[in-house]
Amino acid sequence: MGAALVWSLRRDPRALRNGVLVVLLGHYLLGSVALLTARSTELEVVTGVVLLAAAALVGLGLALLPLLLVVDGVLVLRRESRSLANALSLLAGLSMIGFPVVLVALLRHENPVTGALAVGLLTAQACAGLLFLAFATHTALYAWLARRAEARAVIVLGAGLVEGEVSPLLAARLHRAVTAIEERRGRTGGLPIVPSGGQGPDEPRAEGVAMAEWLRRHDIPAQDVLVEDRSRTTRENLRFSARLLEQRGVPEPYLIVTSNYHAPRAALLARRLGIDAQAIGCPTALYYWPSAYLREFVAVMLDHRALLALSGLAVVGMAGLAGLSLAAA
Repeated sequence: MGAALVWSLRRDPRALRNGVLVVLLGHYLLGSVALLTARSTELEVVTGVVLLAAAALVGLGLALLPLLLVVDGVLVLRRESRSLANALSLLAGLSMIGFPVVLVALLRHENPVTGALAVGLLTAQACAGLLFLAFATHTALYAWLARRAEARAVIVLGAGLVEGEVSPLLAARLHRAVTAIEERRGRTGGLPIVPSGGQGPDEPRAEGVAMAEWLRRHDIPAQDVLVEDRSRTTRENLRFSARLLEQRGVPEPYLIVTSNYHAPRAALLARRLGIDAQAIGCPTALYYWPSAYLREFVAVMLDHRALLALSGLAVVGMAGLAGLSLAAA
């Protein structure tokens, strides 16, 4: 398992399979530790105490998590626009609170249909938890690997303007891009930078143009700034920026700069588009991060339909087996 993880990381650190392999490796190591400690009474006692303490901390965290998500969701909706994306942490918290209630209600009826539904819900929760664990592991590992990635150019993904000017969120991305250039200047000399973003329906000008002005005001030479001002989506950001750099004779690899919650998905999208680029992120306001991170998780899962299909098969299979067993009992 360790060899498979090393091979996968060397092949492409952006791949989601890396997170899956880390989770599987962790499960294997825990099993190995359990087998080793079972041979010694003293080690078994120490391991039991450690596991009990860890289980208590995890249990406390899981008990508080729904309340924290609800509070955070309300805060996001009050400070940001009221949209489904911004309500994800609130919805996640409410679903975690309501799940045990629904489960108890189904089990009280004691018949094959409700029993199958209960088992299906438990399986769905387990699958969602494992997928989220793999995604969270992947994002943490990738953030550590990508921070020193080599690059011959930097692409900064746009965000909304405020009255035609760079917003605080966008300024944070630009600051991180400038820092990334300074970190790599000694190795590669000056790097071209592509501020990427088109003009939204509620914006007086293109995001790329406003970003370019900000960069020039912060001592980035004008000849190093290549403006991409036509994109409307992250996919277009990457495609148009890579094409612009290619036309200017700037070879890969590139470095994508965005917000920290968005960096793993941007890297995965670049991988799908065949662009040799890693992605790094700038810090995001703490209250905004849970909903944004959940949004990225949902988007990444929708791009990995095979994992969703396997999870769906597991849910249907377990529910069907439970229903048949209860009917035969």
